[in-house]
Amino acid sequence: MTVPADNSCIYLEGPWEHRLIGANGCQFHLVHAGEHHSSRPLVLLVHGFPEYWWAWRHQIAPIAQAGYEVAALDQRGLGGSDKTPDGHDGLTLTQDLAAVVRSLGASQAVIVGHGRGGTLAWSAAAMEPDLVKGILTVSAPHPRTTQRLGTHLTLRTWRHVLTTFIPAAARRSLNSEEGVRRLLAEWSAPGNDGAASQAAHYAAALRLPEATSTALEQLRWAYTSQRHIVGRQYMEISRRPITAPVWTARGQLDPLLPDRAWDNDREFAKGHYRHISLPDAGHFLPEEQPEELTELILEFLTGIR
Repeated sequence: MTVPADNSCIYLEGPWEHRLIGANGCQFHLVHAGEHHSSRPLVLLVHGFPEYWWAWRHQIAPIAQAGYEVAALDQRGLGGSDKTPDGHDGLTLTQDLAAVVRSLGASQAVIVGHGRGGTLAWSAAAMEPDLVKGILTVSAPHPRTTQRLGTHLTLRTWRHVLTTFIPAAARRSLNSEEGVRRLLAEWSAPGNDGAASQAAHYAAALRLPEATSTALEQLRWAYTSQRHIVGRQYMEISRRPITAPVWTARGQLDPLLPDRAWDNDREFAKGHYRHISLPDAGHFLPEEQPEELTELILEFLTGIR
């Protein structure tokens, strides 16, 4: 007998509502709060690896209370969203963000993305300049940076890259609560368990059918994208200049990405640009320094016209 997947980790209660919407040929799960205002953009929160919408639990209500409509998305193939066979390449995932915004009835959006979600925010701003009014990326320098050789990435980052190319071992680790906790702790600031304390939720979401395989395939695609026609198309789009406001944030103790990884962002961010480092945080700012990041997001939103 087949045991049905336990998706209780997806439908966690809080000051939000869970919604399923169709966009770009996929059914997406997202968490929604706040009311639509024609004079204010939708705020789309996009998680990174190895998480899902729950990573934004601290930011959703404050953004809604500040008068914004906010949606925290599960990316295609992850969390409560459809696990489609074509959910790996950055071009499709970027198109997903624009399609979700439009499916929610919004004509403009600010995208706040963490990690892999931040990379997609960069490319969405380049692809859809009339739709994306600004981006705030967290632990995510411009995608072109990660395609360059150099010391902008640490040895720990390259070790993780190599691990994703050993699928069986990587899947075993991500399907284990202890393995996920280890990864979250290793990428966090020493002693900060804002992300690692949620390992049970993240491991449960990764145990949903095809979720772990999808997460790893998406990472592998990012590392090898230049070998594919779609990857080269994606990078060509990502190189387009961005005139919308761009703020980037990192944790000062991020073991994966040193501050120099953001040195080349100005090649692409041609409008208002600001880079911020927050103390006592590693890679997972939304959970390691939730109040500080929330304040930063709200400050960014006040400058969007």
